[in-house]
Amino acid sequence: MSSADDSVVVRFVTEDDKDGWQRLWKSFQEFYEVSFPNELDDFNFKRFLDPTVKMWDAVAVNGLSGEIIGMVNFFSHMSTWDFKDKIYINDLYVGENSKIKGVGRKLIQFVYEEADKLGTPSEYWCTDESNHRAQILYTKIGYKAPKIMYKRNGY
Repeated sequence: MSSADDSVVVRFVTEDDKDGWQRLWKSFQEFYEVSFPNELDDFNFKRFLDPTVKMWDAVAVNGLSGEIIGMVNFFSHMSTWDFKDKIYINDLYVGENSKIKGVGRKLIQFVYEEADKLGTPSEYWCTDESNHRAQILYTKIGYKAPKIMYKRNGY
């Protein structure tokens, strides 16, 4: 089994990446059994490219084929618990053929490095309880917080 070596590059998304990003975004939705309107794709992608919005996307690119094989969407927000902003990893997805090869780790490491540059070294994310494969990675690069998430009814 190969790992994500130098042939995988993680970088911020560009305008030219829209089709590859969108393909993974749709696969992400299928994996989590959710569906968003197509207009949200364009809305989000424009925000990722807008330097005035504190929301970003990074993609993992197979350096040999040029294919986008992973993506991470993240944003910065204030907190009443700290003077510094926090980074929330909103979405992380690695294409089925690239899982368990270190791509997810490289994507999260990219977010860690960008957060450090922004002076916001506190990152967090959520995953489904049933997403055991991802949790194997997450417990290696982070820790399981003792919090339980609640959501407003109907949303």
